[in-house]
Amino acid sequence: MTSNSANFDEDARLAVLDSFGILDTPPERSFDDVVRLVSQLLDAPIAAVNLIARGRQWFKSEIGLGTREMPLDNSICRHALLQQEQMIVTDTQNDPRFSCNPLVTAEGGLRFYAGAVLRTRDGVPLGTLCVLDKKPRPEGLTEQQQFMLTTMAHQVMSQIELRQALAEQEALNEALRRADQRKDEFLAMLAHELRNPLAPIVSAATMLSNFELQPSMVQRAADIIARQAGHMTSLIDDLLDVSRVTRGKVELEFVELDLKDVLADAVEQVRPLIEKHGHRLVQEAMPAPALVVGDRKRLVQVMTNLLSNAAKYTLEGGRIEVRLATRGALIDLTIRDDGIGMSPELIASAFDLFSQGTRGLDRSQGGLGIGLALVRSLLKLHGGEVTAASDGPGCGSTFRVTLPLSSRAGAAAPAAGTDAPQGNPAALRIGVVDDNEDAAVTLALLLETLGHTVSVAHSARAALEALPAFEPDVCLLDIGLPEMNGFELARALRARPGTDHAILIAVTGYAQEKDRAEARAAGFHDLFAKPVDLEVLGAALVQIERRRR
Repeated sequence: MTSNSANFDEDARLAVLDSFGILDTPPERSFDDVVRLVSQLLDAPIAAVNLIARGRQWFKSEIGLGTREMPLDNSICRHALLQQEQMIVTDTQNDPRFSCNPLVTAEGGLRFYAGAVLRTRDGVPLGTLCVLDKKPRPEGLTEQQQFMLTTMAHQVMSQIELRQALAEQEALNEALRRADQRKDEFLAMLAHELRNPLAPIVSAATMLSNFELQPSMVQRAADIIARQAGHMTSLIDDLLDVSRVTRGKVELEFVELDLKDVLADAVEQVRPLIEKHGHRLVQEAMPAPALVVGDRKRLVQVMTNLLSNAAKYTLEGGRIEVRLATRGALIDLTIRDDGIGMSPELIASAFDLFSQGTRGLDRSQGGLGIGLALVRSLLKLHGGEVTAASDGPGCGSTFRVTLPLSSRAGAAAPAAGTDAPQGNPAALRIGVVDDNEDAAVTLALLLETLGHTVSVAHSARAALEALPAFEPDVCLLDIGLPEMNGFELARALRARPGTDHAILIAVTGYAQEKDRAEARAAGFHDLFAKPVDLEVLGAALVQIERRRR
């Protein structure tokens, strides 16, 4: 559907309408009051707030119609959406668009129509505030009446947006309440976990202070103190790591490394725990180098955490399988155990920071239950992700880590049984615009590891100066830029030689369906949530490169 001021894809327009969550809701007094008032002010027996939905016209409020919806084929209002502000039809029988409409031709049919478009702040038309009469009005509406109709349509749109904002605020308040509850549970868990090692430390110290002990007993008491102090240190380190990661303060040293070597280090660290429980560790060999760009220490930490979980939550004499395999421009590390498994509810919250108990045995095994949250956060900083799966309690668990391969990994021979990366879009020139310098540089580095040429700008002004000369194929634009937001920057780039044909992709911390629909309506090819999922972005870039050939 088109407007005089902008072009709107109908699917995108409908998605924006759906995002307001107003369709098929009960009548509301605020809308009814506006409809009654406009009916009185314009002396019209029929008035309505109507929304043009998929295949139908739906009335949020109406007077004189006696229905909540009608087929779109009979809609007069849908034609109003083609106008900038208003559509006035003084006699529908004299208008070829409506002369055969059953609502017009029926006895006592509709003869006069005036509608003001309900348009979002981004210019997306949703419906109209309209008045109708069964008598023609050759004089139409006076200038003052037209002004009143348009003003009240703006009021209706404000109510629709306020209604959405209140619903979003209510959802946010509920999320904050749940988060606050999880924090309270977490603090109680923290107090419990810190008391656990304190009790044997105090007992051992009391023994050393108050009794004359044999050397073997002194050594045993000292070992208890050292072991429990180490446990406390581990708990505190986990807390500090999570704090640093969530505040963006973690320092990473990115180098090219072989993930097989990283996995070998992690296995050696966890081997004593695996042997203690009598588990069988099965590793599937991968002959080709598994080159990635990352921080060795942190990736070892990620794998150690996952392997430790597999060892802890698998009953004595269990089986743990570890597999590395390439998948296009990505590499997957899969860790599967035949342990206690997880319920669907547990999987859904396994990676939440303040989720109480990541497994059914958490309390008996100890720990704060923040290890998986840390794993996910560290992998996001590497452009990767982690997922969990289980067929249910008692059926074991599978964790899969996915990381982007280094660009040099594509030159190596593919692993047996796997396909070589196909369609690597090495020729793309990509502009990255984000006022968060670390986010922009990190994304650029990840794109460069995939073989792209990247130009980075940290403001809209810098982008407008640099990108036209760079002539990008694709531009990744942060929507929340200061001074000029991503939508405004997109329009400016469209108007400049060198960037006028670039494919625009929005990058934002807000990625609900409403945001996606508005991005599409504004001319963006796609939208990605921060942090960008490199697998999904990479697949999109492959498709873009193929269309360029």
